[in-house]
Amino acid sequence: MPMNEKIHFTQIAVIVYLIQSGIILFALPRLVAEAFGTNGWLGIFGLSGIVLVNIYLIHLVYKKGNGRSIFLILEQNLPKFLLYPLYLYLIVTLGLLGILVAKNYSLLIQLTMFVDVNPNLLLFYFVIVSIFFVSKGIYNMGKIAIVFFFFTIWTIFLLLIVAPEFSFTRLTPFLFQNPLDPMKSGLESYTAFLGFEIVLFLFPYVQKDGNFGKAIVIGHLFTTFIYAAVCFIAMGFFSLEQLRNILYPTQVILKHMETPLIERIENLVFGVFLLKIMVTVVFYHWAALEVTKQIFPKTKELKLIIGLFMGTFLVALIPTIQREVNELFSMVVTPYVFFAFFFPILLLFLLWVEGKRARREKDIA
Repeated sequence: MPMNEKIHFTQIAVIVYLIQSGIILFALPRLVAEAFGTNGWLGIFGLSGIVLVNIYLIHLVYKKGNGRSIFLILEQNLPKFLLYPLYLYLIVTLGLLGILVAKNYSLLIQLTMFVDVNPNLLLFYFVIVSIFFVSKGIYNMGKIAIVFFFFTIWTIFLLLIVAPEFSFTRLTPFLFQNPLDPMKSGLESYTAFLGFEIVLFLFPYVQKDGNFGKAIVIGHLFTTFIYAAVCFIAMGFFSLEQLRNILYPTQVILKHMETPLIERIENLVFGVFLLKIMVTVVFYHWAALEVTKQIFPKTKELKLIIGLFMGTFLVALIPTIQREVNELFSMVVTPYVFFAFFFPILLLFLLWVEGKRARREKDIA
């Protein structure tokens, strides 16, 4: 990447949106119905508020660290015996989160479109394209993300097709009545917003124009709008009990859509979602690559990329059905939710210690 090129405001916002709004959108209306009960779509705004706190912490790290790489902050303030376990955790977790999203998508494609296709073969093709994507570098990845955004954003307007089927009586006047599992389903709903934390690894690559924090917030709020709109429509399309008994409510809504030109819109949408899933996979692996380079600074980047993708691909071969993928994903993502929240707090603490040490040394001098 040329030294004078930086990721700008629009690219950051689009990257955040595309990483966040992934395949979980097909299950999200059911999850919020289980977590919050009647009018559970409003719970999306509560979860979004928690994410905004997390984003504010990330912005503080960027501001107080003067845009320094998080690796510089960590390595200047932590001993190596603490750094390497942290790096290893990040590599494994980020890589697995990316590849398991791709595996889940491959299984959904098999389930909905190509029953006879081997999902692992689809996953392999996915990995090959992702390797090429990541090898182009972060600036080109940002430009490709903009293109993918314009290829996918039109799908939100499909909600207008089912507007005649929407009924306010299904929403009921009651708020958050009869939730089934607020903790488990609430946490699963929160994971739909993960992806914003990847901006921690973008610090050295962004334009220093003061808009970094605003870009993250705009990308996140756009995701919030999409999620709330889809869940709102779903809760006016199905009754609460129906919603809780449908594994992928958004997919069922798509099946009800008909236009004079396209008979099976859900197949088209699934195909378009490939681009969103691709962005999620490549940016999580790119972040894992950034961490890997701290451990193996002298190894050629392409070797690290291939090794990283092959490693995660082999792990993704283990689960063979969607339930197994979801269980493995849950094992990885649950601790990561808390890590993503507290990691910026750790970085802020290290910056505070660093500042205090610098002031003490200045006073002594």
